[in-house]
Amino acid sequence: MSTAIKEKNDINIIIGFLVFFYLTWTIKELWLLEYIYSFGEIISPLVEALVKSLIWIVPVSIYIKIHLYSDPISYLKMNVNVKVGVFWGIPLSLLLGAVLILEAFLFNGVSFHFSLSFDDYLNTVLMAGLAEEIVFRGLILQEFNKKLAFWKANIMTALLFLVIHYPIWIYNDIIFSIWFSYLHFSYWLTIWICF
Repeated sequence: MSTAIKEKNDINIIIGFLVFFYLTWTIKELWLLEYIYSFGEIISPLVEALVKSLIWIVPVSIYIKIHLYSDPISYLKMNVNVKVGVFWGIPLSLLLGAVLILEAFLFNGVSFHFSLSFDDYLNTVLMAGLAEEIVFRGLILQEFNKKLAFWKANIMTALLFLVIHYPIWIYNDIIFSIWFSYLHFSYWLTIWICF
């Protein structure tokens, strides 16, 4: 296979992966979340963590093994500089947490109480960070960086990271936008209907 064909194939595969990933996550967020959280206070967070693993982590591992012919742990650099990462990661995370708490307390007038549920610990603290880093920094950034300069790859990854957090927002805005545009052009022909 020629280099140009292989590069085009690589690009098509990562685009296919991203489309599958975003579509699957959007379906889960929009239509499965209520069902997942119908199992109760203990089972629902476990189901949520399992579903997130199946949508985020498992496909990345399969992509790395099948397409990149590599060990996922090594490719994701999960076995490199572990002690240094933990040494710096814990204080930086605590510092970020302190800044966010201070911001909420000082600027938003929110009182501070540190009571997190099992779901918060499992899915917000542990699974969100792990899954997001594996997908975005572990796979997407490295794949983009093969074809682009680091800062371009980093900006594209950051934008994709931003977009994954808004499937409901995008869905609602698109639906409302289409609906109001339809009403505007089909019936009332006035912009005031959109307010």
